[in-house]
Amino acid sequence: MKKKLSKIFITVFSVMICLSILSCSKMFDIEPKSAVSSEQMYRNVYDADAAVIGIYGKFLNVVDRYVILNELRSDLADVTPNSNQYLKQLSTHTVTVDNPYADPRPFYEVILNCNDALKNFDIMRSELKMTEDEYKQRYSDIGALRTWLYFQLGIQYGNIPYVTEPIENLRDLQNEAKFPRIGFDQLLNNLIQFTESLPFKYPYPTGSSLLSTYDTYYTEKIFINKNCLLGDLYLWKGSWTQAATAYREVVRVGGIPYNVVSPGEQYYEYYMLAYTANTNGGNWANIFRNPFGERYSNYEIMWNLPFDKNFNPKNPFIDLFSTSGSYLIKPSDLAINNWNAQLRNDNGTLPGTPTDIRGNGISYRMVGGLPEINKYTYNYSPLLPFETNGKVILYRGANLFLRFAEAANHDGRDRIAYCFLNDGISRNYDPVPGGGNSRDVTNIQQTRFGDYLTGPYETAPYYFDARVGDYPQFRNGWYRAVGLRSRTSNMNLAVDSTRSFNMAVRPRVVTNRVNLINDLDDLLIAESGLETAFEGNRWGDLLRIALRRKATDPNYLANKIGAKFDAAHSADAAAVRAKLTDPANWYLPFRWK
Repeated sequence: MKKKLSKIFITVFSVMICLSILSCSKMFDIEPKSAVSSEQMYRNVYDADAAVIGIYGKFLNVVDRYVILNELRSDLADVTPNSNQYLKQLSTHTVTVDNPYADPRPFYEVILNCNDALKNFDIMRSELKMTEDEYKQRYSDIGALRTWLYFQLGIQYGNIPYVTEPIENLRDLQNEAKFPRIGFDQLLNNLIQFTESLPFKYPYPTGSSLLSTYDTYYTEKIFINKNCLLGDLYLWKGSWTQAATAYREVVRVGGIPYNVVSPGEQYYEYYMLAYTANTNGGNWANIFRNPFGERYSNYEIMWNLPFDKNFNPKNPFIDLFSTSGSYLIKPSDLAINNWNAQLRNDNGTLPGTPTDIRGNGISYRMVGGLPEINKYTYNYSPLLPFETNGKVILYRGANLFLRFAEAANHDGRDRIAYCFLNDGISRNYDPVPGGGNSRDVTNIQQTRFGDYLTGPYETAPYYFDARVGDYPQFRNGWYRAVGLRSRTSNMNLAVDSTRSFNMAVRPRVVTNRVNLINDLDDLLIAESGLETAFEGNRWGDLLRIALRRKATDPNYLANKIGAKFDAAHSADAAAVRAKLTDPANWYLPFRWK
């Protein structure tokens, strides 16, 4: 099996060409005699595997665009003096229709490959060329990847054509008479309906022909996590309980890759914001510097793809971010200020010392006095210019729990949201935190609705049991989950209680739920910037809140992006704010050459 799949990967480029020919023959202007027919290509499950891997190979060509659009249009990344006019347009929200970075075509090229594969998977199923389980798994994978691509297009462009069938000419998508565009809200409805209908939402099972190792790369984490995707769709739609349920399902199956039977580190730490060696304190950097597929990094990473110096596409981020490359995009002054404003809380540093280990030296570094984005180039050295291996992380535990906390906050579980933002369940559902493991913890260190001692137990998806004891010895599933800020040794954050609570009574009574939700959302979005900067999440985070608050805080997005230019003392600040006061300017023009 390893030999078979290795051959698939080695020939991935030719597979990508075949897929493109099948979906977009006019665009590539290929003579019909050179095309491979679907009858020759979709003969058995191994050909279906080749199609899946080929599509992910083609998808790898758009991840740099995904990062550029989501980071440079937001507040944490900025242009350098080396940047061209088109990158500057993205940063200042003055994008013209000829801007190549704003061209939606690369996303649609992959989408049309997905449409072609899905149609042929249906044919293979009807002709019994795949088993029912093989069909469900591969159809669901490519269907979910197509959903993710459309989701990103909606975030960037707003109104887009939503096409689920193969078409002959990609340029036809610009013809609104043939392919009318739908709004972002309707797109979300369509994507949720389709993704919910997928027959298989879990990782490929042990024994699947798509799970193998080639040239040291184990394929398990290159495939999209469908429940993460579904949770995100529900979060954007405002379906809080459904979002939280999807996110919890991810954690529930997190131990499956290791088939954990007895309690062990995987059971307590897989996708759970725990204190494994890869994330505790200064070792948080290991998420980015450890090689693709490394064991402890995999406790945090849910979806990532490798760049290998021997295969196409080449790692694009060295040229984008490194001072040894073209150095086109850098951390914004605002991003650096945000990290510098955080306060430490650990044994090795005086509590309250301003700094954040996720800032200088890890998320970015200073090279010759210039700030350089470091997450994608951590192990790159200009002394070894051809050693360009790397990885791009598209989803990880921090994303999951920041978004779970956002859903919980809106669903009336602000206490749980606070736990995952800061230092975990056990310390926040305990009247004497750190009081020792010999206590009776029957009614503490686990989530209850309302008061942590007398309130009723939560039910799924909001029940978390973090109890731990020694007499007798027991460890429950969430006792190692320390929360986002605790695992990087940062001091806890809290909302301004006077805005939301009656402080004269105990337990505190919420008097302004809207203030509480908004203030905690603000903390979560700020933490997402500190934790996941430059990973392709930022524009989506800001846009999601802006859409939610459009009626009550119409200048939210304008002020967030404007702050980047304020911090840089840029003359563009006023113009950018003015531009983004109009929601029509939140989206890119849907045009290509």
